[in-house]
Amino acid sequence: MSTIAFDQSITQDLNETLRREWLETNGLGGWASSTLCGAHTRRYHGLLVAATRPPVGRTVLLSKLDETLAIGDQRLDLSTNIYPGTVHPEGFRHLQAFRKHFFPEFTYQAAGIRLRKTVAAVYGENTTRIGTAPVCGRAGLSPSHAGQ
Repeated sequence: MSTIAFDQSITQDLNETLRREWLETNGLGGWASSTLCGAHTRRYHGLLVAATRPPVGRTVLLSKLDETLAIGDQRLDLSTNIYPGTVHPEGFRHLQAFRKHFFPEFTYQAAGIRLRKTVAAVYGENTTRIGTAPVCGRAGLSPSHAGQ
């Protein structure tokens, strides 16, 4: 199996991260997918898109997580969202690397802390597992439910 990898010359360039996408499938017709920076540019980008009526019915059950690294009183946004005329927050600025071997892996660095996030669609289930490690401080995750 080959590995796809991008360093910060790509991951910290918003236009480059928006041009590149990742996809994890679950074998049931569902998936997890987004752009490298996590900003959704397609209707069916999401961390858990379930095939409710295969082969055509798809439901975005979990759109994304708005991730924040909390260190004491300091909060650093790791997420990236695109709205008409603006990008907020700009978490892509902390994205040091993207790698996909078995699963997509994102490496963030902020305030001297390195955080690695992995996204895995579980084969045969409408389940997505998201893991982060190591983290010093507190990492907050806020689900964004789509229900489309």
